[in-house]
Amino acid sequence: MAAASRAKPTYSEIAAAAGVSEATVSRVLNGDDRVHPDRAKRVRKAVEKLGYSRNRAAAALASGKTGLIAIVIEDDLGVFEDPFWATVSSGVSRVLMANELQTLLMVTQANTLSGPIAHYLDSGEVDGAIFFQLHRDTLVRSLSKHGLPVVVVGAPHKDSGLVYVDVDQRGGGHIATNHLFETGCERLATITGDIGTTAGRRRLDGFLDACSEAGYRAPKQFIMQGDFSFESGRASMKKLLAQKTMPDGVFCANDLMAAGALTAIEEAGLLCPDDIRIVGFDDSVIAQTARPPLTSVRQDITGLGETAASLMIKLLQGTKVTPVVLPTELVVRVSC
Repeated sequence: MAAASRAKPTYSEIAAAAGVSEATVSRVLNGDDRVHPDRAKRVRKAVEKLGYSRNRAAAALASGKTGLIAIVIEDDLGVFEDPFWATVSSGVSRVLMANELQTLLMVTQANTLSGPIAHYLDSGEVDGAIFFQLHRDTLVRSLSKHGLPVVVVGAPHKDSGLVYVDVDQRGGGHIATNHLFETGCERLATITGDIGTTAGRRRLDGFLDACSEAGYRAPKQFIMQGDFSFESGRASMKKLLAQKTMPDGVFCANDLMAAGALTAIEEAGLLCPDDIRIVGFDDSVIAQTARPPLTSVRQDITGLGETAASLMIKLLQGTKVTPVVLPTELVVRVSC
């Protein structure tokens, strides 16, 4: 009875006993034949000595589980440009690895989501998939209906019963815009994110809500459509500065675009916040290191990833879960 109640050895304990890395232990236990024979032999001896192999590995084989969770990202979101997504991914991986699950990163274009990616995810190669906010929900809903556990980072476009984690996007846009009014701005503009995503659309809605409450109607030419990239922020701000009457305050839908806007302001020989005030969104490292430091809407970026991973684990355990919406808050710095 005492042996049966003993806690199962962890990957870390097996790795220490075998003198290899935890990644090597994972590959051996998942049947990867590319591991050097000597290392594989040491791992097998360690799992046998620690009483791991018969109980856990056999159970994994019997259940048909792979121990892999896919992280699917649209490259259209600028994943390799914006540190936001790397921080979210880190939060996902940290929680999954603590639960002895490995991640498989899949980066794809939006127009290929229904091709090889869909086939792979539907083939039983992974135990679940975490999608970073998509332009379309069709694939996600299809995979979910076929029984694959799916979690989305970012609210889906339709209320289709999908499991997701998001932040209060609309509320964040609202508090950012209100702060611009409160600091004396009278001619407000916004550089939106990609409004094909719910984050881009809802941050714009928050801006419009606050403008309406203040009795202000932003001119059409003051609503610039960006795509969350640095260059779209820079280009949009150059257009705003070329207006006959330029704005005195701008809400940028993420910090990366706000950094681009600051560059355009500097290139025009103007100063922030003296000539124009800027508020960003994310409170990423970009906001903290920009010159001047950016006032920004803080969202729990790491927490988004950690929550997504926790929801995935609950789905794998058969636990009923509901969507999670995390709060936002404004962090005031020099730019506004």
